Amino acid sequence: MPNIFHFESGEGFPVVFIHGFCESSNIWKALSKDLSNEFRIICLDLPGFGKSPLPKKDFSLEEIGDHIIDWLKGLGIERCIVIGHSLGGYIALEMLRKHYDFVTAIGLFNSSAFEDAPDKKENRTKLIEFVNEHGVMPFLKTFVPSLFYPNTAENHKEIIDQIRDEGLSILPESVMKYAAAMRDRGDSIDLLRKYRDRILLISGEYDQNVPLEKSKAMAEILNQGNVYFIRDSAHMSLFEQREICFNAVRNFAGKFV
Repeated sequence: MPNIFHFESGEGFPVVFIHGFCESSNIWKALSKDLSNEFRIICLDLPGFGKSPLPKKDFSLEEIGDHIIDWLKGLGIERCIVIGHSLGGYIALEMLRKHYDFVTAIGLFNSSAFEDAPDKKENRTKLIEFVNEHGVMPFLKTFVPSLFYPNTAENHKEIIDQIRDEGLSILPESVMKYAAAMRDRGDSIDLLRKYRDRILLISGEYDQNVPLEKSKAMAEILNQGNVYFIRDSAHMSLFEQREICFNAVRNFAGKFV
């Protein structure tokens, strides 16, 4: 697989941040600045997004996770915490599954351990067909704003425009390959049971991508001290309630240093 672009800040125990679908490491800039006083923060671009090239072959999320592990070891890292937003959370789960000695803990940021329901799998396939026919731009115009809580979306217009504009450079193949990989991933609820004290869950109360009932089902399994339901937020809690999310990540990561 190709090399991975990233930026770093701070010193201390490594905390790795993985962005979501059609995003880049830029979404973590503010949060990484806040946390860099206490941890070594590593924010990467997934292969195919941001400045990281797309692999030539099709891939699974497990293979992406393995690639990130190898890359982190190449940076001299021996153990780390992995925080993933949405798609990034799916990959963090795969990293924990196979590399539980290397991955000390993970954070699911507006993400889910459940596999896609049949209707969502079908929607992933429809997205692949749509992007193949129409390209990325028409998809991003509606996709990015839909991630935010409608009642406060106007307050985040600048970041919405930024994510959408950056996304226009994404290759259609990147969107299609990751859509297929997300569609085909398996269920990871077993990991929540096995590592209930090592998983952070941050959920938006109005998240349409990870419905509240699914977040509550995950929360019942996990250590309640590591569960946060974020008020007045949807799928982008890190922007909608930044201070709460900062404290949640800082408190969680501090348990493993």
